[in-house]
Amino acid sequence: MKSEFLSLIFIRKLIFSKRSGALIRRISILSFIAITISLTSFFIVLFVMNGMNQNIKKRIMALEPHLTTYHSPQQNAEVGELVPDAEVISYQNFDLILRTIDGQFRGGQATGYNPQGLAIWMQHLKTLKSKETQFVQFDADLENLILDENEIAIGVDLARSLGLLEGDEITLIPPETLLLSSLETPLFQKVTVKRIVATDLYDMDSKLILFNAEKSLHSFAKTLSLKQGFHIWLNSVGEADVIKEKLQKMSIRAETWQEKNSDLFFALLMEKSMIGVFLGLAGVIASSSILTVLALLLSQKRRDIALIKTLGLSQRKTLWLFTKMGLWISGGAIALGTTLGLLISLYLEYNPIHILPQIYYDSSIPALVDFSFVGSVVLISLGLAFLGSYVPARATLKIQPALLLRQKN
Repeated sequence: MKSEFLSLIFIRKLIFSKRSGALIRRISILSFIAITISLTSFFIVLFVMNGMNQNIKKRIMALEPHLTTYHSPQQNAEVGELVPDAEVISYQNFDLILRTIDGQFRGGQATGYNPQGLAIWMQHLKTLKSKETQFVQFDADLENLILDENEIAIGVDLARSLGLLEGDEITLIPPETLLLSSLETPLFQKVTVKRIVATDLYDMDSKLILFNAEKSLHSFAKTLSLKQGFHIWLNSVGEADVIKEKLQKMSIRAETWQEKNSDLFFALLMEKSMIGVFLGLAGVIASSSILTVLALLLSQKRRDIALIKTLGLSQRKTLWLFTKMGLWISGGAIALGTTLGLLISLYLEYNPIHILPQIYYDSSIPALVDFSFVGSVVLISLGLAFLGSYVPARATLKIQPALLLRQKN
């Protein structure tokens, strides 16, 4: 009889049989359930976080330029030669303080494009929202954002924090103006909120200010926080690093979309890592109960083990017999937990559930399955299961058959 089948017979007779100890049977069942639930929840939570992170990256890549250059207008031709097939928009960017009629203040970041650049930016926003089913119906005016003199568009979160509506008038103030003495005339500009834009990215919605660089805010052209250059959307995102290196050789400073959002990506990675660590520890604690099962089994069945050895089972075979018994229990739970976690995660990946209220940026529960990660987790889990079964099974080596049988007689 093969040792695999022998180990299954011993599991049925020594652990799950009604004649076996009730404590061992209950702990075994609870261990199996705990390992299954721990591994299932581990995969579901991490793959859901993968899906949410992927959605955030898609929004960032759609609206954030793949490459941002910082250079003087005299270098426009040099930059344009490197990216002839990309969408290249000249921009002006500076920090501003917004003051409402009610006296409320809030900081923002103003970005100015020409009319063609505004149209391209809004086209990216339209494409992004049309891909998301929860935003199938949206304001048709998003297609054409036309800003005249002293008109701006602001992010929805920035508008909510200041209590602004479309058509309200606000005052824009450069931050360095606050350092002027009372004898100097402060620099400011009154503008009208033409449009409130929702990008579903908090970092953008909370500080976004768009204006027509050809018609508005010319008085801020010499502010200390002024940055200008090109916003570039490439056909292939992977080309960003290559083009950046070429620009640096030309003494032109550039920044990729990954570098610009590195803090956000690091925070998302740390969040996923910490949740994964705690869920993994919960699984390890649940699987450690296999040690308890085998320890109780070996302490209660010492005479039976001695009898098995007397009938001819060697020390090595006895050791592997009880190791395989632990592996069958923990391995079965690992297989079931992995299967359930993968099935649920794959369903969420292809059929995201829209159950969250619309107040959230992402009202769906998506998932993104990483099969290489699944393989590594399964291998690590099986390794821990083997150690948890092998260590207590070594106690069978200390059982002396002749001594125990003499005590029984």
